[in-house]
Amino acid sequence: MEIRENNTPSQEKRPKILTILCILSFIGSGMGMIAYLFYGLMFNEVETMIEEGQFAFPGIEILMSGGNKYFLMGSLLYLISFAGVLFMWKMRAIGFHLYTAAQILMLILPFLALENYPVPFVDFIITLIFILLYRKFLPMMN
Repeated sequence: MEIRENNTPSQEKRPKILTILCILSFIGSGMGMIAYLFYGLMFNEVETMIEEGQFAFPGIEILMSGGNKYFLMGSLLYLISFAGVLFMWKMRAIGFHLYTAAQILMLILPFLALENYPVPFVDFIITLIFILLYRKFLPMMN
């Protein structure tokens, strides 16, 4: 009896660091998408809860100044970011471009939609680190 090896081309294995980055991004983008979608769809109810003192955290007034359209747009950007990570998980280069565009637009959106929005240096640094780390794996993607 002859044993044949599987001659199908093997898909390039995803590096462990890329897997970890993708998992972290799945969590961040997924949670962001759900939270922003909730705030966008339930904006009036959340606004009432804030006015009644049932829901508060520092800076909530600044976020609420963008209205429900800000949150719905943010949710869409998180969805695009999530899709980009999914493509990178599958080793597709288009994912890097989707992810990067969505992340950059998420950094710009608050300046366009919110009043008195402070510059989020930590967000800029974290986003830059993730983009640069993903960029390292771009040559491996097809």
